[in-house]
Amino acid sequence: MGIYSERIFPWLLDRTLSHPRIEARRAALVGQAAGEVLEIGFGSGATLPFYDPEKVTRLTVVEPSEGMNRRAAARTAQSRIAVRSVPGAGERLPFEDASFDTVVVCLTLCSVDDPMAVLGEVRRVLRAGGRFLFLEHVLSADAGRAKWQRRLTPVQKVVGVGCHLDRDTAAMVRAAGFALGPVAAEEERAFGALAPLAPLIAGAVSR
Repeated sequence: MGIYSERIFPWLLDRTLSHPRIEARRAALVGQAAGEVLEIGFGSGATLPFYDPEKVTRLTVVEPSEGMNRRAAARTAQSRIAVRSVPGAGERLPFEDASFDTVVVCLTLCSVDDPMAVLGEVRRVLRAGGRFLFLEHVLSADAGRAKWQRRLTPVQKVVGVGCHLDRDTAAMVRAAGFALGPVAAEEERAFGALAPLAPLIAGAVSR
């Protein structure tokens, strides 16, 4: 990996996503996690302060970027929750079937190589009755905005190290076998002028 993707981009992403409104969304998401928890795409560990140590038995994290893992190290060292960092990618998780009570994905499915493979792995490693929690930016329901998302995605993939603006994540979650009902995408003011091109959805679905 290059200097940009492993050194500059991790710092830039932390700065971009450190807005209190984004942190509130993270807190609302991971505050629901309980038991044995897996987070795919842990990044720099920005979600870590929002896990409830009284509800989480252990947190296992998977993050393929060495640059992100370096930034996460300081947070994990100070964590009140036991954190196990496992090398790997979401498309090929090194865990047995039915290993986790909760799987968390936060602003990750936009940038993985094969989101359907990741979702298949989420379903595989979840225990019966386990919960999948996600927060993602998605393809707009507005045709005009969606057109621009598709036009700009090739540029975004370079700037955002693989990030796609045009993934219909809700449809993919359903296609992976999760019973996800209607979800309303919300524009996040913290994204400023880019908010119309990065509407957010959040969900919690059971295995």
